[in-house]
Amino acid sequence: MKKNLLFIALIALVLGACNNSEQPKTETNEEMPMAEVSHKPWFKFRGNTANTAKFQENMPTTQPVEVVKFKAEGRISTSPSLQHGMAFFGSADKNMYAVSTESGQKLWNFATGDEIKSNPTIVKSVIYFGSNDKNFYALQADSGKLMWKFTTGDMIISSPNVVDGIVYFGSYDDYVYALNAQTGDLVWKYKTNDDIYSSPAIEGDHILIGSFDGNMYCLNKKDGALVWKFQAEAAVASSAAIANDKVYFGSDDHYMYCLNKADGKLVWKYQSAQMVNSSPAVDAENLVFGSYDYHIYNLDPMTGKLKWAYQTEGPIHSSAAISNNIAYIGSDDYNLYAIDLKEGKLVWKHTVGDRVHTSPGSCMGMIYFCSFDDHFYVLK
Repeated sequence: MKKNLLFIALIALVLGACNNSEQPKTETNEEMPMAEVSHKPWFKFRGNTANTAKFQENMPTTQPVEVVKFKAEGRISTSPSLQHGMAFFGSADKNMYAVSTESGQKLWNFATGDEIKSNPTIVKSVIYFGSNDKNFYALQADSGKLMWKFTTGDMIISSPNVVDGIVYFGSYDDYVYALNAQTGDLVWKYKTNDDIYSSPAIEGDHILIGSFDGNMYCLNKKDGALVWKFQAEAAVASSAAIANDKVYFGSDDHYMYCLNKADGKLVWKYQSAQMVNSSPAVDAENLVFGSYDYHIYNLDPMTGKLKWAYQTEGPIHSSAAISNNIAYIGSDDYNLYAIDLKEGKLVWKHTVGDRVHTSPGSCMGMIYFCSFDDHFYVLK
């Protein structure tokens, strides 16, 4: 009995460490170097403003156990974001949830007018996200109280990025938006030629975002002016990652692309057997992504040469996160996978009740993810 109580106490201590309320720097991603961000709570989709999903944690190398499991009232199509001992995610039941990462108890929920597929971003204790009801919301993270909302012309699935007090996202009305993060006032908008599903990556003065019109756009983040655009052969649903002075993204044309960030020129492209909605996880040596051809791929990010491919039992929409020689990624075969980055071998997999369509996050050695089985999970 004493051993069980000690184990529970240790779990609570580690989960509680994600509460960084005494360290103001964890409240913002503004002007924070990528390497520093990777040590902070997973405050947004892809973990940092450049969308690399690279983090540095001591993660489980043996089969993990579920330490938290929370059920929403509908499937969860968003990836969780973390801050102040809380996890935030949206559901098909139209609600944005805040759940304690220590106890798994619901702290609050905020109802929108339609399903939520936009992954939330938390900056300075404010949570930003879009809804299929066409509105973009800013809520107080501690209470769920509405601060402001901004209405676009169609549903919002794109996940926001926040830099220098401006929040950036796309909408199915074809526009990329830049809003004042405090007031919700429009700063600028840029029109593409089709719906925008993907989420912006930001580095320096540039924002990178793809559109269903097949283009990857590089815009000036201050005024929305076009810097360059690159035409793929089909829709771009994959969110760009910026690393190694390159831009990486997938397309429905089955390719993973690598472009020069400076001018948008093609460096290489790699063809899978099906469309690539998965967003790449990148560092200096690895580029990991999934394809609807059931495979997880790892490429050399500089050359595009295949290092290995691991076959799952279902299409992969989920985007990977990488840390300490392990890639973590979900599959529609109901599993979350941990794959050795060097050899492409299975480290472990965790089976849930439906598709793991969304992407995992991390904090203090824990893995956080959601499933179409309506549940939010924490693994240790």
